[in-house]
Amino acid sequence: MEIGFGLGSNVGDKVANVERALERLFRGPEVDFVVASSIWRTAPWGYLDQDWFANACAVGRTALSPDEALAFTQSVEADLGREATFRWGPRLIDVDILYLGEAQIRSDRLIIPHKEMFNRAFVLTPLAEIRPDLTLDGRSIRDAAAVGGDQGFTRLAQPWRPTPAG
Repeated sequence: MEIGFGLGSNVGDKVANVERALERLFRGPEVDFVVASSIWRTAPWGYLDQDWFANACAVGRTALSPDEALAFTQSVEADLGREATFRWGPRLIDVDILYLGEAQIRSDRLIIPHKEMFNRAFVLTPLAEIRPDLTLDGRSIRDAAAVGGDQGFTRLAQPWRPTPAG
């Protein structure tokens, strides 16, 4: 089934952190690469007294269950050195599951589709770049992104692509 990821970093080499996370997400057997967005420079959200973010979205195909997908994204974050801070605080890398097929999950550990994605232009702008026709919870990604606008975001890097094996 299709899985959508939202990625962000605002510590260190932000673009390289996002690219390393993408490489880690798609290098093994867990998730097959489909498409990734450009990497965007975005303003902080929630807690505003921090540096800008590099954000991107990516789509893959997986057979992982929702709990396995969550464990996988958390392992990617840990492998890259993410340390717990405070809510919405600075982070080396953040990898969120935006959606997983048609799954509708509401648990203490996981909410799919991501509960805040329609409130976050830093998710909607890159997701609309790669999946404009996607509809989640009866809402169009294209329409939601148009309403939120890009909020002055700047494209930092072209869409990431996996390195060919060889």
